[in-house]
Amino acid sequence: MSHRLTSKYRCPSFLPILLLSMVFAGCGDSTDPTGPGPNEPEYIETRVVTVGPTLAKCYGVGLRTCMVVDGFLFYNGIEGFEYQAGYTYRLRIGKYDPWGGREPPQDAGLYAYRLLEQLEKTEAPSTPVTLTVGPARVICAGSDDFCPVVNGAPYDDYINGFEYEAGYHYVLEADRYSDARYIMTNVVSKTRAEGTEEEITINWGRVECNDGHPGFCKVYNGVPYRGEIVGFHPRHEYGYRLRVEKFSMFPDGMNPGGPTGSPIVPEYGYRWLETLEETQGGKYSGS
Repeated sequence: MSHRLTSKYRCPSFLPILLLSMVFAGCGDSTDPTGPGPNEPEYIETRVVTVGPTLAKCYGVGLRTCMVVDGFLFYNGIEGFEYQAGYTYRLRIGKYDPWGGREPPQDAGLYAYRLLEQLEKTEAPSTPVTLTVGPARVICAGSDDFCPVVNGAPYDDYINGFEYEAGYHYVLEADRYSDARYIMTNVVSKTRAEGTEEEITINWGRVECNDGHPGFCKVYNGVPYRGEIVGFHPRHEYGYRLRVEKFSMFPDGMNPGGPTGSPIVPEYGYRWLETLEETQGGKYSGS
């Protein structure tokens, strides 16, 4: 059964990666369509904008989500605007200086925006799809960040409404929109990835992944590895010997594209079980 995400879009706030509920609330309660009050600054400009049907992955001080306004990532909130994913909006908004000409605080936006009038709200067309999500993330081909593996390939964006927990295989029902983003409608299954125990070594630095795609990888057992280890948080410039659980990224029947749907997705993933040795600097001492 389909559902929609509703939120009031907040003052800019920066949120961590595994926070996958990612909705925003309004900065204030004002929805006055006539403009600022007598004690508020004048609008620098007013304009009509279009807001897309999905939130997108973006970066500020850390990972967060943004509305898509006139086809571009919009890093601000819109005061008084209640955003509901799955709909396209036409809004008239006002831009103003909330600091009265003073220098804004660090990491704060120079300008703020207020809803003056909601002109249209239209349910956006979509196509129902089934998605598989792998149990470990991999380094994205286009950015130095980890991406979930969706339908066998790295997905460098945000699935609206989906809370990802590493270490599990998922099958999702979702709606796909014209911007190639998704809104999850149902979790069909969530299955713990299981495998066999083994030891691996990790060198402290990173090298080019050498898989035909951009990116720098850690070196596991002497070989560049594009994935992450579930539950493991290494310290910078340390090498390790670990006890891990090795599991398949694509169990039979979950990835129709074969062993892997993308050449940059490893066939196996790992779950951290125990740190056996930690060595500062250089290669792992036992390698």
